[in-house]
Amino acid sequence: MGRVVKRKRRRIRLSGLAVVLFSFSLIAWLFSSLLVNTMNTRLTMKIQSMNEELALLKSQNQSLTYEIASLENKDRVFAAAAAADLDQVSDNIISVTGE
Repeated sequence: MGRVVKRKRRRIRLSGLAVVLFSFSLIAWLFSSLLVNTMNTRLTMKIQSMNEELALLKSQNQSLTYEIASLENKDRVFAAAAAADLDQVSDNIISVTGE
């Protein structure tokens, strides 16, 4: 005859459940901490590159401002006209003044 084996029913104890939940929360915390740290580093690098691009655009804007100011100079226009043998006829000049 064979032996009758009685199976014990396994019970989930509260302490075992607490250990599993603590382990899961520890792993989730580590994962989220690494993820947040990585995202923070990426955002910092992106901010730095944007600041560098902004500084470059500001310097280009400054140089264009100086170039525009030099192109607006009347003396430059008169020098270019004199170089092209153009002279200023005062009969052809009309001055319009506002109130």
